[in-house]
Amino acid sequence: MRKLFVFVLSFIFCATGFSQIIEGVDEIAPFHEGLAAIKKDNQWAFINEKGEKIIDYRDDIVSSIGDNNEEYPLFKEERCMIKKIVDGVEFYGFIDKTGKEVIAPEFVKTSNFIDGYAIIVNYEKYVVGKNPFLGVNVVSHILEEYIIDTSGKIVKYLYNPRKCNLSQLKDKNLPCFESKFIAPRMVATKNTDGKWDIHEF
Repeated sequence: MRKLFVFVLSFIFCATGFSQIIEGVDEIAPFHEGLAAIKKDNQWAFINEKGEKIIDYRDDIVSSIGDNNEEYPLFKEERCMIKKIVDGVEFYGFIDKTGKEVIAPEFVKTSNFIDGYAIIVNYEKYVVGKNPFLGVNVVSHILEEYIIDTSGKIVKYLYNPRKCNLSQLKDKNLPCFESKFIAPRMVATKNTDGKWDIHEF
């Protein structure tokens, strides 16, 4: 009887002391800003430090460079990158810690937020004329860089537009950022001569 009592007591302790919260996770990322990404069947979700799922599994969450140069989804300044694909082109935006989309995925490239700001690459398509023989518009594809705040508001244009072609966008062979933060509210931008200009904002 005593052995049975000890067995039952041990079972209760294990069941209450080591309860299973989430099952069948393929990958677990480190915690950042109180949340950790978990992966299951090629989708990511986020849990808090109590093991509660705060953001459910979804397939639009994007990995960033985290600790030890590893890639996994994370929050930086309460924003996590997401993407959507339109006509073969990937566009990026951000969600907040509730999973709400706070910056629509409309940029072809974006950095994470640093000191409240991120650099984004915007894609614009301009009609520059018409081919008189074929009767079709002549289109120019332009990439431009801006600084945005955590609400998605543009706070500075970075004066370095450059041409691209649609195949570059679809093949993900985009040019690297040509701007970078060098101090709080200070950014360096490469100009058309290949030299750097420094701006405050």
